[in-house]
Amino acid sequence: MEDWTYGLAIALCAVLWVMIFVDYRKKLMLVMPSVKHVSSRRHDFSTKISEADISAQEISVNIDSVRREISELEDRRQEFQDKLNEREMVFISVGSFKLGSDLVGRENENPEHLVQAKAFYLDRFEVTNLQYKDFIDATGRRTPVHWQSGNFPTGRADHPVVNVTWEDASAYADWVNKRLPTEAEREWAARETEGRECSWGKQVNQDFANFSNPEGGTSSVDKYIKGQSEFRIWDMCGNVGEWVNDWFEATYYARSPDSDPQGPPDGRKKVYRADGYQTKSHRYRALYRHNAMPTMYQDYIGFRCALCSE
Repeated sequence: MEDWTYGLAIALCAVLWVMIFVDYRKKLMLVMPSVKHVSSRRHDFSTKISEADISAQEISVNIDSVRREISELEDRRQEFQDKLNEREMVFISVGSFKLGSDLVGRENENPEHLVQAKAFYLDRFEVTNLQYKDFIDATGRRTPVHWQSGNFPTGRADHPVVNVTWEDASAYADWVNKRLPTEAEREWAARETEGRECSWGKQVNQDFANFSNPEGGTSSVDKYIKGQSEFRIWDMCGNVGEWVNDWFEATYYARSPDSDPQGPPDGRKKVYRADGYQTKSHRYRALYRHNAMPTMYQDYIGFRCALCSE
């Protein structure tokens, strides 16, 4: 009896084991396709990652190549710009002149004092709309507020650019391998040794410059041939006032150096010199010092650039 019981128990265990094994096999068969699928997907992902790595390396190489080309083009642009600068600019020689005035009521011009100017180059003309558009197109800097759809007003390509801040003017100067002139440099170029009130002399009428013309606005930078300074610089009085490099300080002339003054080391406002088309004739002088925040712009303020002679 006991042998039969043991035999039956063994048989039952065998049947149970077979059932478990069959069930495991069924489940294993269900799992195997998923395992194969995962393995296949893993292989696909590995392949794609490898391909992406190769593509990334190729893109990196291409980016480096483009950067080199851009750098080479920029070097060539600057080389051409330097050659163009020679044609656009006038050499201003070394000289001594009287900077400022002793006029009552014009205290920020006081005192008149002798200054030694170093040689430098100055743009013959004020920077034009067409020139400034090249700068905008190349750099993406903001356009003056009165331009429309990124373009200056029709028929004004050779007019001085206006509604530019001191910061805009300085950025343009850097872009063309130049700088903004100092107050002293600009006054020397405008007045020379004779200390003229106006850049062309004493006579003031509208054959010499664009002034008393608030409705007409700016004029072309080469219109007033009679208004050239002794150094043959155009529009040093009239058309537009011009940003210079200096920070403004009302009493700076009382302590400025007697050789190549550069202006105060810092400040809140920048200087712009002379007057523009809106100015009345009785206020027309090359000596006028004006000041404004470097982020300010007006439709009667433009600029021209300078360059060291060394």
